[in-house]
Amino acid sequence: MVRKLILGTVVGAVAAFLWAYVSWSAVRLYDWAVQPLPAAAELAPQFARAVPRDGAYAFPWLDVDAVRAMPPAEHDRAIADWRTATQEGPTGVLLVRREGRDPLGAARYATAFGYFALCAFLMSVLMATMRCPSWVGRWTIGMLIALFAAMAADGPDLAWYQLPARWVYAGIADTFLTWTVAAAAIAGVVRPAAAPGTPASPSGTLPA
Repeated sequence: MVRKLILGTVVGAVAAFLWAYVSWSAVRLYDWAVQPLPAAAELAPQFARAVPRDGAYAFPWLDVDAVRAMPPAEHDRAIADWRTATQEGPTGVLLVRREGRDPLGAARYATAFGYFALCAFLMSVLMATMRCPSWVGRWTIGMLIALFAAMAADGPDLAWYQLPARWVYAGIADTFLTWTVAAAAIAGVVRPAAAPGTPASPSGTLPA
């Protein structure tokens, strides 16, 4: 079983990594969702000066702790002002890294592969314990897991952070497709062990 989990982890991570390359470089899925920032050369240094550290910054912002400490009249007015600003816009979440990094550096790819490997290991564990002798069945379950992960991780951002719909939908599609591809590969190498007393087929797989 350990060998199957290791093999599933490696095969799944490689499949996910290769699909990520296809998604970004060939299909260019995110070109539909991301556009270049106008006047980036002028705005980027202002972003770096405006924030104290790397992080995510939302606007308009409501300081919940400060609002709770306000007298009732000020409390209601602060919330009303925040709602008005949010309704009128613009709104957004700004992700800032003050110091640049090599976009083609080995560390970037190693980090991505590490996350893919961890996810592929978890998928392999699920494949090994689901007791489904059919590759199609395991892959189908893997696709459902991928769809759940994509919807649960990216979908709520459309409401909570009011992110652009194209960005959210591209994230859902990319996560689903990545792990649909990886699940197909993992399902091919991670087969559940035969139940006690169940003979294996000549090919070493469980009888359908």
